[in-house]
Amino acid sequence: MMSAQLRWAIVLIGAAIALNYIDRGAVSVAAPLIKDDFALTNERYGVIVSSFYWTYVPALALAGWLADRMSVRLLMAAGVATWAIATIGMGFIGTGAAGGVTALLMLRLLMGLGEGVAFPCGSKLIARVPEGARSLANISLSGGLALGPLIGTLAGGAMMELWGWREMFIVFGAVTLVWLVPWWLARRGIEEGEGRGAPEPEAAAPLALVLRQPSFWAITLLHIAGTFALYFIVGWLPLWLVKARGFSIIDMSLLTSVFYIAQIIGGTVGAWAIDRAIRAGGDGSAWRRRMLFGSVAACVIGLVLLPGIQGWPMLVTVIALTGFGYGPVPNLLFVIGQTMAGAASAGRWVGVQTSLGNLSGIVGPVLTGIIVDAAGYRPAFIVTAAVVGTGTLVFALVVRRIEPVRWARA
Repeated sequence: MMSAQLRWAIVLIGAAIALNYIDRGAVSVAAPLIKDDFALTNERYGVIVSSFYWTYVPALALAGWLADRMSVRLLMAAGVATWAIATIGMGFIGTGAAGGVTALLMLRLLMGLGEGVAFPCGSKLIARVPEGARSLANISLSGGLALGPLIGTLAGGAMMELWGWREMFIVFGAVTLVWLVPWWLARRGIEEGEGRGAPEPEAAAPLALVLRQPSFWAITLLHIAGTFALYFIVGWLPLWLVKARGFSIIDMSLLTSVFYIAQIIGGTVGAWAIDRAIRAGGDGSAWRRRMLFGSVAACVIGLVLLPGIQGWPMLVTVIALTGFGYGPVPNLLFVIGQTMAGAASAGRWVGVQTSLGNLSGIVGPVLTGIIVDAAGYRPAFIVTAAVVGTGTLVFALVVRRIEPVRWARA
């Protein structure tokens, strides 16, 4: 059983993940206005989105290594402060096209550096949660991942209508800074999660040993596929709705929010079902594999159908199907990595897994921009569906059981 203090620390991690995605996704919510202000092509806009991941990817691996060696409380606080300041700075970007684009790129790089701490720190805490409660605990990560874009889309759309996109960034960054207060006061729960005052059950596996595991590379490829889909939705769904379908900013915000609401529902229902089955004596590996395959199938079907859908009712239905199907995927990515790594090695395993998994954030937005400029949006949806399906198939063939690696025999 989790203590109340550890549970509160995990809730705060979930809030930080939500703020993480509010701040990083704000540029996508503001995309129609930013593109017009700076006369950006789709390819150039893709570079702006991608630049965040140039620092975010290495920061994830570094943070995973540090999370196994230093205070998660200090590491998380430093990262959050860094990305909050970068977000606020984006609200002060000038109107000059050349200088504005350069400033936007530099602040996105700084934001990526700060945001790299969140998932490794969260996974380090959650890996200590008992098996029958770990899926729901991971909702703090996967739920925040969906809740952040939902809040950012709705609140960001409203703020842009009232004030403008620069003011939106200032408000989002300031709210993130406020999060530091309860986090700094939650010392007891965070240090309990780190195992302070009690010996580790085992030493952390060397990183070289982690990298020799086929299961590590299989879950990492699945992570690449899963994040490719998410970043396509975050980065391009709002733009597609406005530029290709002609919706207003407010209508775009409402339609995009359908995906995130469905994602939250799908992720929560999936996590609850898996934990309930495990507590009832079910095979955790079998349940997680079934949930993964069913979820990906629904997501892929939605992505293939979406560009051809006409009319609000069907559009809402297919967006909801895509989001509900995608919902359990982020949760499974983290809980599978934590389970296979074990508590002592979860920081470095999940840190490197998420680092490599987010390579799709570097490649995906630029690739999508090139596809959209050359052939339109429909092929971009099809490519995204193919990436998700392929990554899942490879994982299914390599990892037949989701269980802890036996490091002593590896």
